[in-house]
Amino acid sequence: MRGIEFYDRLLDVPGPSAIAQLFYAGVFLVAVAVFLLSLRRMRKLARGLGVVGVLCFMLAMFLIHEQKVVATRDGRVTITQWRYSPATRFQVRVVLLGLPTAAAFLMMQVYWSSQRRQRARIPAQLREGRLKILRGDLDGALAEFNAILDVAPYMAEAYYHRATLYRAQGRADDALADLDHALRCDPQHPAAHLMRGRMLAERGSYEAAGADLDRYIGMRSSDVEGYLARGLCRAREGRDAEAVADLQRVLKLTNHSDYTDPARAELDRLYDKVPDAEETEALPPPDVPVRSVLDTLPKYDENPRPPAES
Repeated sequence: MRGIEFYDRLLDVPGPSAIAQLFYAGVFLVAVAVFLLSLRRMRKLARGLGVVGVLCFMLAMFLIHEQKVVATRDGRVTITQWRYSPATRFQVRVVLLGLPTAAAFLMMQVYWSSQRRQRARIPAQLREGRLKILRGDLDGALAEFNAILDVAPYMAEAYYHRATLYRAQGRADDALADLDHALRCDPQHPAAHLMRGRMLAERGSYEAAGADLDRYIGMRSSDVEGYLARGLCRAREGRDAEAVADLQRVLKLTNHSDYTDPARAELDRLYDKVPDAEETEALPPPDVPVRSVLDTLPKYDENPRPPAES
């Protein structure tokens, strides 16, 4: 019985002002948690503050529900009654049951709305990240791409751009890991195949590099960059005839020095190495049926038959 009496006295210690302060503390903590979640900053701290704020609310409600008043009448009779009215205590019970659910629903609504706003900003963040790379602000670009992947963790384009950033920083392993992520999210991402093929060729993994470059050329059959990369990869692998065919195709498709200069330099080396390679013809371009506008016109017989005599 002493334990019960001590429990009752402990519950009766906080007065109405202390209960009001608990309410104010709960409102403040929940508001801070919602604000931090909307900014996507310190999310673990925000969740903790939200939980503590809800607990403050629930403790205040629990005290209202359980507090009692002890009164003595005529100096002999001791009467114990609830401090607050039955209607108030019923409302408190309802709130104690519904408050955790309402708080969780509110925080999830704020989280979802912030997610929608963040997703709407993804195209602008991609552009800003690319511009920062061009300006040399690699740390700023990395922050943009990390923010995108935090909101959209299955976006292949963001992984690809972050891989280009890692490559510029010399972090080849991180770049290859991001390219693997990009191609898992979108196996038909051509630029990721091209970059991974080049990086694997630089590491000496010619078979895997050739598979990536073959896929890239299958998707971009008229792209000079793919033929140049595959030609250089095949030359390093020792597949001289196929390398010559790819490099000759580069020279036939463009006269841009960024592509023709390395292609000519490698071709000269291959010609010196294999004299007969100079006579190798470039592989024909893929067969693409070309239709003329005249093909859609109606056909007329040049020697029409005379009408049959009746």
